[in-house]
Amino acid sequence: MTTGKRYWRSLGELADTPQFREWLHREFPENASEWTSKSGRRQMLKLMAASFGLAGLAACRRPVEKILPAAKGVEDYIPGNPLHYATVFTLGSAAFGLQVETHDGRPTKIEGNPNHPASRGAAGGFAQASILGLYDPDRTKWVRHNGQRSHWEEFEKFAAERFGGQGEGVRFLSGEIVSPSLEAVRKHALDRFPKARWVEFEPVSNDEVLAGAQLAFGQPVRSHYHFEKADVILALDCDFLSLDAPSLSYARDFARRRKIGTPKDQMNRLYAVEANYSLTGAAADHRMRLRASEIPALIAELAAELGAGAERLRVLAPPKDARGKWLAAVARDLAGHKGRSLVIAGPRQPAVVHAWAHLINQFLGNAGSTVTYTAAGWKPQVEALKDLAGEMAAGKVKTLVVLGGNPVYNAPADADLAANLKKVECVIRLGLEDDETAALAQWSLPEAHYLETWGDARAWDGACSIQQPMVAP
Repeated sequence: MTTGKRYWRSLGELADTPQFREWLHREFPENASEWTSKSGRRQMLKLMAASFGLAGLAACRRPVEKILPAAKGVEDYIPGNPLHYATVFTLGSAAFGLQVETHDGRPTKIEGNPNHPASRGAAGGFAQASILGLYDPDRTKWVRHNGQRSHWEEFEKFAAERFGGQGEGVRFLSGEIVSPSLEAVRKHALDRFPKARWVEFEPVSNDEVLAGAQLAFGQPVRSHYHFEKADVILALDCDFLSLDAPSLSYARDFARRRKIGTPKDQMNRLYAVEANYSLTGAAADHRMRLRASEIPALIAELAAELGAGAERLRVLAPPKDARGKWLAAVARDLAGHKGRSLVIAGPRQPAVVHAWAHLINQFLGNAGSTVTYTAAGWKPQVEALKDLAGEMAAGKVKTLVVLGGNPVYNAPADADLAANLKKVECVIRLGLEDDETAALAQWSLPEAHYLETWGDARAWDGACSIQQPMVAP
């Protein structure tokens, strides 16, 4: 007989309902009573033994395979030896040149193209892992209509009847377009359907970067940083050595200044201000941990310390604490390397921070030396997506064509695309996976992997590359 307090081990035991007692009586809820008799257990053991025996017999003989010579020879092809092909991989607004190794017609390994300006022989983690998507068993394999398997011929017949007139109520939703060929397709589609609209959206976009350039220069421009020329670098919530780099060349250019070949060579110096630990912060000579929301005030204090901008900003002189002393030292270092310094802000910072960074670079004489600019076409993506969501909620969108991506999953929550898509008469989705967006589409179409199709892409610096397939879809 037990003494002392009695403790319950689950909420069911505490409630002590009849259902819980029945469940407790049957230790295994499903079919537990069927195995109480000896004959039932004996029958199960017989079936298991027969299954193991049949499986062993099936594995005793190798499958019959016939080796036949190729009907048409392939130039420079030797069975078992790898072949390498050049192609391009896109990730958001960036494009990277790749060199793909293939064995017997199958891609097996991805590396960077040494002749591509955005790669220089290196490949990022996303590019190397992209080959897994080619062999993903959960890829979209068939055309589906209302969840049922269909065929391309049926969709083509439907599309011929659906798309007509001037494109009233037709909307296209895609990722950011970096392909000149796809830009031509978009232009042709909007010329054919003048009342239609095309919206681009990326969950991780450069909206704030380009909006900051709009504030600073009056027009959106792309910044190209030359780290090999910079002696002093200040990174504000910017992981330019990893996640925030539109080009892998940034890491290579930075690393060049970390190598000492002759007694005259000098290493660069990196200051990093960030909220989360990053590869750039790990490589920094001096790192300050700061909330991301406090960086706008920090860069304004830096401008005041340097004397950049309007005179009224001098009232923002940094306080005489550890942060103020650190900022004063950074300002002296930047001012002592005019034309050979660089201030860079990350894409998560608001537009005003990027505008301040442009102003400081201009003030220090870095423009044209460590940073150059090129014109960029830009439309705010998040605002355009929210306008599209408003049109769907109002019932103005009759046909929505989603080209790639998964906006139901990664769009801003206030857009409420999952609910608004149900108000559209017809949703057509082209994609690689059977994901949340495909589940809400009337037509789900399988998209070819970039290693299975021809295409092209424009890198961040404007260099265009050809995308060629390694294997048939």
